[in-house]
Amino acid sequence: MSFDPVVRLADVSRVHGDGPQAVQALREVSLDVAAGELIAVMGPSGSGKSTLLNLAGGLDLPTSGAVTVEGTPLRSLSAKELTRLRRRHVGYVFQDLNLIPSLTALENVTLPRELDGVAFKKARHEALEVLAEVGLGDVADRFPEEISGGQRQRVAIARALVGERRLLLADEPTGALDTPTGDEILQLLRTRCDAGAAVLLVTHEPRYAAWADRVVFLRDGEIADSTATPLESAR
Repeated sequence: MSFDPVVRLADVSRVHGDGPQAVQALREVSLDVAAGELIAVMGPSGSGKSTLLNLAGGLDLPTSGAVTVEGTPLRSLSAKELTRLRRRHVGYVFQDLNLIPSLTALENVTLPRELDGVAFKKARHEALEVLAEVGLGDVADRFPEEISGGQRQRVAIARALVGERRLLLADEPTGALDTPTGDEILQLLRTRCDAGAAVLLVTHEPRYAAWADRVVFLRDGEIADSTATPLESAR
């Protein structure tokens, strides 16, 4: 495992709003995620887990502190450069999936590669491969409304995995899946991690946190605890 961080958060705080209505979502959080490392983020609702993912992937910028992805400080980038970095280096699995309803499963997975300038034939081939990885090769030509919630979840995961991204951010990626399928998805994330990706996984489930190298516990926007010893019961 390489110990050069793919993503580094240094004394990061995020405040939403101003004055008496201000909400401190994160408070001076520091976290490195190395290539080949899977970190599970746990904590109660409102503890800052999703905010942490948004900052790590450049979907939001901190109020104070610094976020670095692949050695690049995100605050130094223009909006266009930040979009390019996210598209090339960061894969997301959002809680609300964010699939485009007018595109098929295959087109949803192909789109980020095409936007990055990959030739259509190559992008389509990569998308078909990763859809097969998540067990959806037979629904590639269906639209999101034509497949189940669990299948839509796996399309979103395939979209995050496609290409050569080294940072994967997953916000409750197993939420709509049964236990066997959830285990298969965690195996996929673990395999990508072992091949050199860095993975941040938000989960409420100890059985899925057990796949991680480290478990970070957030409470009230701060890291309350961090352990390198995962629960073993899920493996």
